[in-house]
Amino acid sequence: MSESAAPADKAKTALILTGGGARAAYQVGVLLAIAKLSHKRRHNPFPILCGTSAGAINAAGLACMADNFGKGVGILASIWRNMQAGDIYRADAIGVGASGARWLSALALGWLIGNPPRSLLDNSPLRDLLSRNLDFTGIERAINSGALHALSISASGYESGENISLNRPGFRRGSVV
Repeated sequence: MSESAAPADKAKTALILTGGGARAAYQVGVLLAIAKLSHKRRHNPFPILCGTSAGAINAAGLACMADNFGKGVGILASIWRNMQAGDIYRADAIGVGASGARWLSALALGWLIGNPPRSLLDNSPLRDLLSRNLDFTGIERAINSGALHALSISASGYESGENISLNRPGFRRGSVV
């Protein structure tokens, strides 16, 4: 190895969080234990975060607060403890009825209607819940401070059925893996 060669990067630990709604809540329980056992509660032990589906919620939440791991885990725990069905989907009678009517008309008309439904239920409440509780500008701050090295979020596209991955740094929005 020549003297001009850069030293190898220090090994980084990645946390990979899988999907499944209830599983994501259990993930937060494990993260709470990790934070409690840590001597440095602010230190992020996982500079690389990867999440899929419901696990992506946890990965994004940790990334937003990567400069204060204990606080980030606490925020996620609060979200999961207080989450109701109406925080994820429009679960009211009008919302469910409208969604059902869209699906029935789409099935009856063979998708001839101009705008086929994207999903069985309207999940816009989940976007609102996350926007209220997570400061997404914290991701950039955490990367700039070195508390976070990378974030990768994967989900399935409702319209295309393709896997969509967002990777940070340099999010390549809509890149298909």
